[in-house]
Amino acid sequence: MSETKKITYNKIVELTGISASTISRTIKNPKIVKAETRDLIFKAMEELGMETQEYKSQLEKGNESLIIFFVPSLDNPFYSQVIKGAKASAERNHYDLMVNEGHINERTVEDVILLAKRTKAAGIITTNNIAPSIAKKLNQEIPFIQCCECNPGLGIPFVTIDDVSAARKAIEYLIKIGKKKIAFINGPIRYKYAQDRKKGYMQALQDAKISIDQRYILQLDSVNYEMAVAAASQLFYSNNPPDAFFTISDVYAAAAIKAALRAGLRVPQDVSVIGFDNVEISTMYSPAITTISQPQYQLGYLASEMLSKVIRGEEIVKQELFLETELIVRESTV
Repeated sequence: MSETKKITYNKIVELTGISASTISRTIKNPKIVKAETRDLIFKAMEELGMETQEYKSQLEKGNESLIIFFVPSLDNPFYSQVIKGAKASAERNHYDLMVNEGHINERTVEDVILLAKRTKAAGIITTNNIAPSIAKKLNQEIPFIQCCECNPGLGIPFVTIDDVSAARKAIEYLIKIGKKKIAFINGPIRYKYAQDRKKGYMQALQDAKISIDQRYILQLDSVNYEMAVAAASQLFYSNNPPDAFFTISDVYAAAAIKAALRAGLRVPQDVSVIGFDNVEISTMYSPAITTISQPQYQLGYLASEMLSKVIRGEEIVKQELFLETELIVRESTV
């Protein structure tokens, strides 16, 4: 943006009280901004001697109806219900939803922006781990909401859960039923959820005056069942095996149970296991997995609802939305 345009934007802000980002979106793509807001901006532009016919002519071409939903991996069953929720809201607001798999980083961000422009997307939702600088760049280009993974404090709306509190809830329950040697299987540490769940795990142990054994913290690079089985097996065959596992996914929890059974241990009599997400495997597995249930469908639905408001230029009263989690006790800890 040139210095002249910056000054002009500031003048429009002064005349209308509308944010510079909404003004920018109106100029780049007036069809994605609600009519009332758009008309105020055009009126202010005309008062400042700016030509608006070029932008108004774009309105005759019809409205964009596409939302792009980005996920880092479709292999993770967690995203299934999140996508369903986002799709339901998108349809309610007369949008189509397109799912795109892949990471968003310095190498790929321009491709993401190009995809949004090429498809004339009205907005995007991301569940990816995104660096603050990249999040800011996306937010300047297109209406943008973060779901699950987020960057608090940037002014970019998001919906997520309190992962620290959720992890604490799991560990406190294991301590309550008498467990003191609690192992932890974590996912890729670049993700905010992995960092926060590790933080909650450590806080709960510290509060209970239980020393943290670094050997019990298994840090994996992907949500991979076989990798988790191998990692948990090493602990079970060690000199001081754990009496419980907390894992950041139900896939990891199933892997910990598999490793325990291979080692000749009983679940939950010898070792208790808690997972995370409450996906289908948690009830299909034997024993059924105690887990932290997060509202996957609602996460996607509310993220899409928030995006629809941003697209229309409406105010989002609560831009940082944290949903509640619940501990579901099943056979793996009873």
